[in-house]
Amino acid sequence: MTAGACSGLVFLLTDYRKAVMKRKVRIGIIGCGAIAQELHVPEYLQSGEAEIIALSDSKHSKAKELAKRYDLSAKTYADYKDMLKKEDLDAVSVCLPNFLHCAATCDALKAGCHVLVEKPMAASMAEARKMIATADKHGKLLAVNQSQRLYPVHQKAKEVLDSGILGKILHVTAMFGHAGPEHWSPTGKWFFNKKQARFGAMADLGVHKADLIRFLTGKEVAEVNAFYECLEKKRSSVEDNFVSTLKFTDGTIGTLAASWTVKGMDANYTILHCANGSLRICLIPGRPLVANLINPECEIVFDTPEAPSNDALGWGLDTGGHFCRAIKGLEPLFCSGVEGMKSLEIILAAEEAAKTRRTVKLSRK
Repeated sequence: MTAGACSGLVFLLTDYRKAVMKRKVRIGIIGCGAIAQELHVPEYLQSGEAEIIALSDSKHSKAKELAKRYDLSAKTYADYKDMLKKEDLDAVSVCLPNFLHCAATCDALKAGCHVLVEKPMAASMAEARKMIATADKHGKLLAVNQSQRLYPVHQKAKEVLDSGILGKILHVTAMFGHAGPEHWSPTGKWFFNKKQARFGAMADLGVHKADLIRFLTGKEVAEVNAFYECLEKKRSSVEDNFVSTLKFTDGTIGTLAASWTVKGMDANYTILHCANGSLRICLIPGRPLVANLINPECEIVFDTPEAPSNDALGWGLDTGGHFCRAIKGLEPLFCSGVEGMKSLEIILAAEEAAKTRRTVKLSRK
């Protein structure tokens, strides 16, 4: 190929990339509750990468209210299956109660849509595998909204750990808690119904930290012990507190806890104790990322934004933008279906361990 031809090809590829970047992804929303209202819809709109074409909710008035709130010209539906049939969509966000994630995701994938599904991705490993297999069969992307990976403080923490300055990771502690979903989703009664939610704090909050630990350390969990109880949400059929101990495949030890009874403070922190010091993430107010080293002996306070407070859903993490750019082939998924399934397996193992009072080994398949 001549130099002139190569130059022409470069221009064509540049023009193509620009066209791809400008094209907006046509989005449908399945489920118009609080997480769609406060996170998915505003983040798609803020990204500049998406056009919200349609909204669906079994309570049709919620879809209409959401369209009105954001002044969307999107069509609204009571049945998401009608939306999938009638609208020319590139992708959907699945924002339904946990027990409906699998069916809606698979229906959307079969309809030719890429899917961003809320966490936990499914109510069982069988469902998760089915979702991944359906995405593979139809050649579509399946992303799981494990959004803690996108916090700037966690991105920086990952960079620090990968640098090797702290040495081998030996012990991990992670905690996520707030006063309960009723405080940010007053109509979300399904959170407390085991048939619909499958878990309580374990899935609502614990799966976030299970995924974050895997993301930060690059390690996989091998064994789990756990306890859980419903201590305060007396009308709930799911747990409001749980704590687990983790053993990783390389022998690293950790603890993972989640609670719906944390009041008067934020509990959204992670601590990693390593061979050459420790890293505290969102533990110290005003100092979101602090490393304490022993060789040389020093404290390093990194300049990075804190994680969002527990009462803030409009996180500004650009999850919608990341998803759209992955669809366009401009960047990898921030959390794939396979990654989401590995984190789901940890909380499923924790539930089994708590019920049986035995150590549960993960399959990691």
